[in-house]
Amino acid sequence: MLKKYFDKLINGRKKAEQKDTAKKVAAGLTVGTAIGAAAGVLLAPNSGKETREGISKKTKEALGESKEYMQDKFDQVKEKGKEVIENTKEALEEAKARKEKTTTEINDEANEVEVTKKTAQETESLKY
Repeated sequence: MLKKYFDKLINGRKKAEQKDTAKKVAAGLTVGTAIGAAAGVLLAPNSGKETREGISKKTKEALGESKEYMQDKFDQVKEKGKEVIENTKEALEEAKARKEKTTTEINDEANEVEVTKKTAQETESLKY
């Protein structure tokens, strides 16, 4: 059971690393898009005002897309965190239940040994 839990934990970490990489790629794409858009607008044959408006518009669009993407990724990571916590709680509950069962079994066996010991002592005392 613990192996299963640790495998899930390791897989969760790998997925988190993959998501982190995806975030970095998305951030790079966003920045690249913004720079490309800015360069395109700056090099376009528009007036200064039109150029500034174009830069402002493209920047706002890129920022909005970036925020949306990052919020989606944040929500995914948050859900995965909740899942890991829930799996951990379940594993702990299962371990507690096994511990209780094992403790009860050991106590029952110890009681049986004690009864057998007393019976043997009584039988031995009756022989003499």
